Amino acid sequence: MAGLLVLAGMGDVYAEQYLSTLPSVKGLDAASFTGDTFIYDRNGVQLADLGDNGNHRQYLTLKQISPLMVKATIDIEDKNFYRNSGFDLTGIARAAVDNYRSRRVVGGGSTITQQLAKQILLTPEQSYNRKMKELVLAYQLSQTYTKDQVLELYLNKSYYGQQAYGVEAAAQTYFKKPAKDLDAAESALLAGIPQAPTEWNPITHPERAKLRQLEVLHAMTNQRHLTPEESAAAAARVLDIKPPRNEFKAPHFVNYVQDELRRLGFKPGIQQLFVTTTLDYGKQKMAEDIIRDNLANMRWRDPGGQLHSGMTSLDPHTAQIITFVGSDDYNSEAGQYDYIYERSRNTGSSMKVFTYAAALNSRRVTTESLIVDGPSPYFLPGGGTGFFNYDKSTHGTLPLREAWSNSLNIPALKVELVVGVPAVVEFERDIGLFPEAPVNGQNDPRAPLAAYGASLTLGGYPVKILDEAHALATIANMGVYHDLEGVLSVKDVRGKVLYQTNPEASRRQAIDPGVAFITAQVMSDNFNRRQIFGLNSTLHWSDRTVAAKTGTSDDFKDDVVLAFTPDLATVFWIGDTLDNTHFMIRGSSAEATIAPTLHQFVIQALKGVPGDKWYAQPGNVVRGDPATQPHAWFLADQRNVPKLSGEMTSPSPSPSPSAIPADPSLGPSPLAVPASPSPRPQPSSTPNLPPFPLPSPTPTPGDGNH
Repeated sequence: MAGLLVLAGMGDVYAEQYLSTLPSVKGLDAASFTGDTFIYDRNGVQLADLGDNGNHRQYLTLKQISPLMVKATIDIEDKNFYRNSGFDLTGIARAAVDNYRSRRVVGGGSTITQQLAKQILLTPEQSYNRKMKELVLAYQLSQTYTKDQVLELYLNKSYYGQQAYGVEAAAQTYFKKPAKDLDAAESALLAGIPQAPTEWNPITHPERAKLRQLEVLHAMTNQRHLTPEESAAAAARVLDIKPPRNEFKAPHFVNYVQDELRRLGFKPGIQQLFVTTTLDYGKQKMAEDIIRDNLANMRWRDPGGQLHSGMTSLDPHTAQIITFVGSDDYNSEAGQYDYIYERSRNTGSSMKVFTYAAALNSRRVTTESLIVDGPSPYFLPGGGTGFFNYDKSTHGTLPLREAWSNSLNIPALKVELVVGVPAVVEFERDIGLFPEAPVNGQNDPRAPLAAYGASLTLGGYPVKILDEAHALATIANMGVYHDLEGVLSVKDVRGKVLYQTNPEASRRQAIDPGVAFITAQVMSDNFNRRQIFGLNSTLHWSDRTVAAKTGTSDDFKDDVVLAFTPDLATVFWIGDTLDNTHFMIRGSSAEATIAPTLHQFVIQALKGVPGDKWYAQPGNVVRGDPATQPHAWFLADQRNVPKLSGEMTSPSPSPSPSAIPADPSLGPSPLAVPASPSPRPQPSSTPNLPPFPLPSPTPTPGDGNH
C-alpha cells in the first residue's frame, strides 16, 4: 500500500487535493471502448472489419477468451494478480533498485491493474509523479471492480502490435481464429507481446517473439498451468502466423454502407458495431465473376483506353441492394473509383424507358399511338442540332411500343417534347432517378427544370447507375417506391438492436400501377423489338419473362443494359474511363458488349424462381383485341390516342445533311468525385488514379443512343 502510505503522510488536505486531480475510475466498460465495425451480408458472410485508421479492436467477455490465454497473461504479467490489491510491493521494490542503478526510470514493476490504469486513465510519460498516480488509480480500480472485470478490461485494451488492440483482434490478425480457440503455443506467443509490441512482433521479429514465447511457457509451467510435457510440445510447435491482409469483400459496397451508417448517425470504424447489410454475397460473387470474365473478352474494343465495368441489382419489393459491383477490379488502374454510385455516367437510350413511362402516365399516348420515324436528321423546334437514329435510317410510321422497343431516337424525342422535358425530369426524380444538369459550372442532380434539354431521353445528362436501378426497381414493383437501402440492422457488442430497417416506412405509390404494368409488358414483348434487334437477341429469354432495354452513348463511350422481373432489377454498365480521346471502337453497342453477359447473369441469379412468374394485370389495364391488337395494352381511362399529337401521316422531307452540328445528346460532363470519407477499404496496393475523364465534346451524331 505504498502509494496510500505516501498520501497519508502528506496530510489529509493535500491528499484530498491530490486525489481530486485524478481521473475517475467509475463507469469503465470494455464494450464502450473504441472498436471495430463488422459488416456482413444478409446471410452472415463477413464483408469487412473496419478499424479506425487501420487499427482493429473487438470486445469480448472473459468467458469468450481461451482459458489458456488468460492464464498465460497472468503468469507472465502478474502472477499474484488474484492476491494483490492492484499493485505488488515486491515488484515495486525490484523496479526501484533497477531505476536507481540506471539513474532513470527504466521500469515500474507494474501489475496488470497498474497497466490498465496507465492505458485507460494516464499518459505514457515516464516520471515518478505519473507512477504515483498509477499506484493510486490501480488501488481504486481494485476496490471498484472485481478481478475478472479488471482482467476483461485489460485483455480488451492491450496492444498486441500490427494495429491489433485486444486479444480478439490479435488472434484474428496473427492466426485468423477467434480468441476462444487459442491453444497453449498461440496463447503464450500473444501473452508475451504487450510489454514490447514492436520488439516481440512475431511477423517482423520472429526470433525474438519465439524467445519471448518460451519465457511465457516457462512461467506457465512454474505456475503449474502447463505440465513440462505440454510446455515442451507447445514450444516445439511451428506456428502458422499469417501476415495481416486487409481484405474486403465487395469493397465499393462497403464504402456505400459506411456512408449510409453515417447518415443513420453511427461512426463506422470507431463504434463497435455489427452491421447486417442487404447484400447477397452469393449473387455478388456471381456478378463479380461474370463482369470480370466479360471485360477480359471486351478489352480489344478499347485499344489504348481504360475499360471498366460494373453492375447493381435491387430487390424491387424493398429497393434493397442485392449486388453492388462498383468496378471490375478495385486494385486496377482507376478501379478504386465507384462507377455505380460515386461516378455518374451517360447511359444512352436506357433513359427512354422513363420518357415513355412518363408519357403513358400523362395519358397523352397509348402503346398504339402512331409515330412517324422522321424526318432524318430530325431538328428540334427552332432548329439547331440534327438528330439521327442509331442506324441512320428511318422506319416509317410505327406504334409507340415498337418505336420504344426498337430504341429509335427520333420518335423518342417527339414523345418527350409532347410530354415536356420538365415533366419527364419530375417523373424521374419521383422514382429515384436524378439526371445531372450544369449549374454554375457544376453538375447538379437537382438543377432547375429549365436546365434540361431534349437530349435527356437520349442519355444526354449523366446519372448514377445506382439511381437508375432504383428507378427501375420502382417500375418493377408496379410503381411502388421505397427508399434505397443497404443496411438491414445494426447491433452493439452485446447484441442490442440499435437500428432495424423498415421498408414500409418509405413506401408510396409513385407511379400508376397500370403504367408500370404496361411498361413491363412493352419491354418484355420480343415482337416489339424485332425490326432492329430481331427475334433471337439476348434481350429475349427463352426460359422466363424479362423486361429489358439497352443504352449506348455517343461515340461508344458507355454502354448500359437494364433488365427487370418482379424479383430483380439490374443495371449493367461498361465504358471507357480514361479521357475524352478514348472510346470503344465503332459498333460497340450495348447489345454487343454486355447484353449477352447480363442475359447469363439473370438466368443464374434467378435460378429456382419460376420462369413464368410475372405480374398480375391491374384492374385499370385493358388488353387489346387479340385478333387485331395482340400486343396492345391500354389504361382504362385512356384508350384512344390514335397518333402522337402534332404528327402528320408521313415523314416530312429530310433537310440537307450538310453542316449538321454535333449531337448534344452526350450532355454535360460528370462532376468530380468528392474525397472518400475515412475509413475506406485499403486493398493490397493503391492504384495510381488518373483524373476522371470528361465525356467527349464532339460526339458523332447518331453513333450511339441504341
